[in-house]
Amino acid sequence: MSIPVAYGLAVLIWSTTPLAIVTSGDSLPPMAAAASRMALAAMVGLPVLKLLGLNLPLSRRAFKSYLTAVIGIFGAMGVTYVAAQWIPSGLISVLFGFTTIMTGVLSHFIFPDSPMSRKQWIACGMGIVGLAVVFSDNLVVTGQGVVGVLLALLAVFFFSSSNVLMKRNGAGLHPLQQTVGALWCSLPFYALAWFASGTEVIWGEVSLLSIFSVVYLATLGSLVGFMAYFHLIANLPPAYVALITLITPVIALFLGSQLHNEPVTPEMLLGAGVILLSLLLFLSDNFIRLWQERRVRAD
Repeated sequence: MSIPVAYGLAVLIWSTTPLAIVTSGDSLPPMAAAASRMALAAMVGLPVLKLLGLNLPLSRRAFKSYLTAVIGIFGAMGVTYVAAQWIPSGLISVLFGFTTIMTGVLSHFIFPDSPMSRKQWIACGMGIVGLAVVFSDNLVVTGQGVVGVLLALLAVFFFSSSNVLMKRNGAGLHPLQQTVGALWCSLPFYALAWFASGTEVIWGEVSLLSIFSVVYLATLGSLVGFMAYFHLIANLPPAYVALITLITPVIALFLGSQLHNEPVTPEMLLGAGVILLSLLLFLSDNFIRLWQERRVRAD
């Protein structure tokens, strides 16, 4: 896979995933939609592994790595599906932009060799201001909007925690092995959550929109998206990869409003702008370092 193709796929898939999560709930309860996605992705992943000449490691170390990733696949994604009932897909994407900042904060406290700079702490403060603006929106403070935003932030915490802990518990597996193994390990948790929710599904009444969304998320969102992302991490400077988190919320807000008639209020736009500026400030040292390296090479 070429770098431009991988980058384009990552941006496209990350921009459309929140909307697909919302539309998968067109006729499916949250846990049913999430469990169906992960089960299909896990089943499709096995023959793809075989096609690529890879096996699925079953060692103790591999299982430890899989279970660490389950914090993100079940904890973050499961909570996101519940949050998607009450907030627009574009806002979900904006809030997930906090992943980079949250990962930095957690790394600061867990790993002594990963301290945050003063500039990055200022960026955290800006992000909190952006959140306050979002919470001032009547769309958020009425009904279940506040619950949706809080759940989305909890999902960001789970996803960031998984990313940080993978540095300690990762088994050095191929990205697809890691993804497929974690998907299979997440299924018992999804089954229990679905059972605990007490929701029933009449499969004959499931809409085509829900079916298409689940299939899209299972194949592209859970498999191709992860492969493209890990390919970029292995072949590009971190600053280039981090740019994706600045691009996708803007596209997601546009797609949600144009394709799903989701409201985009002035408060939401202002809050999103402040949050994205905080992310840009948080990553600015990486961009400056990259520019300096390119300048040195040019000289």
